Amino acid sequence: MPEDEKWERKNYSSALDEFPGCTETVPNHAMSSVNTVPIESRESVGSWKEVDWPAIFVLAVFLATALRLLQAVLRYSVNLIFWDQWDFYTPLFHNASLWEIFRWEHAPHREGIGLVLDSFVLRWTHWNTEAEALFMLGVLLLAGVAAVVLKQKLFGSLNYTDWVIPCLFLAYVQLEVLVGEENPSYSVFPELLIALYCLSWTIPARVVRYATVLALNFLLIYTGFGIFMGVVTFGVLLLDLRRALRTDAESPAFSAVALLIAMGSMGSFFYHYRWNPALSCPIPDPHPIRYPWFVSLLFSYFLGVRTVVWASVLGGVIVLAVVSILVWHGIRLWRDGVWVPIDVSIVVLLSFTLLFAFNASAGRVCLGLPEAAQFSRYMGLLVPGLLGIYFHLLTWRKGGWRAVATLIFAVALIPATFRTPGGYSPQIVHDGKQAWSQCIRSYGDIGYCDYTTHFPAYPFPRKTQMVEKLQFLQRNRLNLYSERH
Repeated sequence: MPEDEKWERKNYSSALDEFPGCTETVPNHAMSSVNTVPIESRESVGSWKEVDWPAIFVLAVFLATALRLLQAVLRYSVNLIFWDQWDFYTPLFHNASLWEIFRWEHAPHREGIGLVLDSFVLRWTHWNTEAEALFMLGVLLLAGVAAVVLKQKLFGSLNYTDWVIPCLFLAYVQLEVLVGEENPSYSVFPELLIALYCLSWTIPARVVRYATVLALNFLLIYTGFGIFMGVVTFGVLLLDLRRALRTDAESPAFSAVALLIAMGSMGSFFYHYRWNPALSCPIPDPHPIRYPWFVSLLFSYFLGVRTVVWASVLGGVIVLAVVSILVWHGIRLWRDGVWVPIDVSIVVLLSFTLLFAFNASAGRVCLGLPEAAQFSRYMGLLVPGLLGIYFHLLTWRKGGWRAVATLIFAVALIPATFRTPGGYSPQIVHDGKQAWSQCIRSYGDIGYCDYTTHFPAYPFPRKTQMVEKLQFLQRNRLNLYSERH
């Protein structure tokens, strides 16, 4: 049987399992009762039934969450290169090629496709970072749409609880990445690429599926913390190769070649790579228990819980659930002879977020807990894992337990959707940037402006050649010196 047909029959069989009472025949007495309804009434009832109310509800949530973030971006963004931007904009200052921009290193990761596309936005807008923030918001919106399409591919039509998806991808809790130090490569583009990556695993045609997976895997490896997808892809392709060898239903050659290409992509990342972490925490930490504690605090911060005891307990429950769900679906992939996209997507989403979270704990735990784990900029990289939890809940049989679990999960996301992230004040950041921008344009002295505003635009001006970069901006009328400022 052709693979495409097997793929469709698997999805069809899953649908029949979920709705075992469905048949294609209609009883005669039902037909007679339908015929007794007046034509006008039937047309009126039919038109209302044809309205996809869950889809409209999800669209409304998309609009509400997007407008909330748009309002924040318009209110708090300042046209000023700020903090780490002075570093990762360096190839733009030097008029580097697109390939050099793609491979540019910043801290432990590279900038990848995020900075490449961002460079076009900056050139078209005279390096306007307010426009950059709007561009990033648009990418997050696309990521949410891709996740909705993924949900439909895996589970069928939308339902009311799918409002969870826009609440995750357009969560207000990740505001810092939009109005703090905007970097599309950090988390925004990885969110979009991960959604597309999972979608690529649903493609029936095997060659197209592998080609798309490998292309997106390459982009992810080079784009911010998407690098962890290289590890995830290696593991998933190993499982795929094992399945092909066990079942004899497919040639293992495709899986083997894909695995080699994925390994080559990961290896290329380290060509001329220089390890340059933002911090040098001792590894291992003297108290290793702080690693899972850090991860627990990360997840609870997303939900708006900052009190240490409650955050630790709630976060610990979430981490335990994530690990358990990952193991469950990993075992299904190991055991089953049929490649199920639902299991693949859940494993990918959860694995990526866990890898990021534990990596963040290794790099930041030395700053002290709980504060080190409670930063808005980390939150976007938790979104894939939380989406994986939601997808797992949708695999439960329809009934009371599933309804209650999905409702609790959806309600728990409300603080993340609309509340300002705890401990972060976008107004203070906005006012500080505004004051520094006005000062540097008036006096041109970095040290003086840092001192008088108490809000430095970068901690080590000489290290990043900030004077020369300001002169470049002024000479070319870019960013804060632009006529559009």
